Amino acid sequence: MSHLAKRLTAAALAAALGGPLLVQSPATAAGPAVPAATASPAGTAAAKFGYEISFPKHVRRGGSLVFAVKVRNRKARGQHYVALVGDFPSGFRKIRVVAKPRSVKCSVKRRDLACWITSLDKGDSTTVKIRAWAGSRRGTATVRFGVLATKTPGASLGKIAKKVRLTIKAKTRIL
Repeated sequence: MSHLAKRLTAAALAAALGGPLLVQSPATAAGPAVPAATASPAGTAAAKFGYEISFPKHVRRGGSLVFAVKVRNRKARGQHYVALVGDFPSGFRKIRVVAKPRSVKCSVKRRDLACWITSLDKGDSTTVKIRAWAGSRRGTATVRFGVLATKTPGASLGKIAKKVRLTIKAKTRIL
């Protein structure tokens, strides 16, 4: 394989894996290999994504609330996959996903929500709407959401959902 073909193959592989492209001068190419320091992609991806949530501040007992969670890729280049996880407290009796794009796959088990958002390129955004019915008790219910972005297309939602930190809180008063 020629030198140019090797370099193009290495560049294509680095771009596919999402890693930095290593540039090496011909003088240092013959020398011993020095391991390159890599930054954590999770730390940089978190700063490049935006999350917005809208919800009603209060609801009557037995009534329903609609939570709209919007995920936006602000600066991250390339295609990303995002796991959206929600944890509803015992003050809610039923949770349903009522609106989502076709590329988003969601599942609800008891009071836990898990959505897998595919194909979120730079500048793209997507919104998932969740309807939850309040129970018969008065008080304050805090719904927690968490989001984790990855570039791995074959990642398992179940494994990634365990790593998500639920940092986005939505407090609703049940009257």
